[in-house]
Amino acid sequence: MSERIFLENIGNFYATNAIGSAKVWEVRNLKNDPSLPPLIYVVESEAGQQFLLGRGLSGRPKFNLIRYIAKAMVEVFFEQWSRKDLSQYLILRGAYPFDLQYAMGASSPFDLHLLPTSFIRLQRVLNREGTDWEVQNQPLIGQYRGETWLIPDPTIASGSTLTSFLRNGFEHHLPKEVYILTAGGSLEGIQRIYQECQKKGVKLIPIFSQCIFEVSKVGNLPGRPLTDLSVLSPGSITTEAFYQKAYQRYQGKRMCCVGSFSESLEDPIGYSIHTLWEMQVLGMDPQKEDWKAWTINIQDKHFQKKLLHFNPALFDYFKEIFGEKHS
Repeated sequence: MSERIFLENIGNFYATNAIGSAKVWEVRNLKNDPSLPPLIYVVESEAGQQFLLGRGLSGRPKFNLIRYIAKAMVEVFFEQWSRKDLSQYLILRGAYPFDLQYAMGASSPFDLHLLPTSFIRLQRVLNREGTDWEVQNQPLIGQYRGETWLIPDPTIASGSTLTSFLRNGFEHHLPKEVYILTAGGSLEGIQRIYQECQKKGVKLIPIFSQCIFEVSKVGNLPGRPLTDLSVLSPGSITTEAFYQKAYQRYQGKRMCCVGSFSESLEDPIGYSIHTLWEMQVLGMDPQKEDWKAWTINIQDKHFQKKLLHFNPALFDYFKEIFGEKHS
């Protein structure tokens, strides 16, 4: 196994925001791999760390973290973007918490004028194996325009969604450059997106939050779509300090830091049950988990009833936490 790479080994300090709460690493020619974009940014922020360590968070708290990550990114890159012909493309419904409109509105000219925004409508259908998504494009709400495209997407695993959008969008309008912003993105996904940009000579600049993930080929949960973005994966790249935080948080287990992002917003109970399931599969110790940090109260009898109905063995795994005694 190759030695783990940290951002300190490959990145250079690029910038920080005014109050120093966000720091940007600039990574050039990662691994000297021509299939990767020559320039990659990684933004460190408190919100970015909370997002990747907060697997128990769901609903409004998780929604808000994404907004704070967007704000941190905009604060650092606004000067770079302010003189460009910008257009934002927002995926419905998954990316709506990452809308840059609010974050951009703090500075001129966007304090008076809206950031031009169009909405990407995609239908994702599970493949026959139930392990990955097939993407079907639908008509754009808005118009293709702008020399610089900003595309925020909370999580990027395979990159198939944005690759499909760009392949279709470039036929309508060809920008000079595309910025991809992600709170939990994989290098494999960006590599796939970059190939599409290379075909048309469009510059791609990825902006990651906190970690450049390696997505594994096999997920932790059987029969579920692959959502395996773990800081502890051998090829994931972050700072050494954050790696140590994630190692402690996830008990040294390669747990996905995100899970299904859309489910975490729209079905917190289902999302929490799947999180417990992943903990069981990985053999994590329930006694070491900070349950007070969870959005869902796992002591709630309604929640426990749903968990028992989902999988009695899973319920039994957490029985002591519920204050129940083993028979």
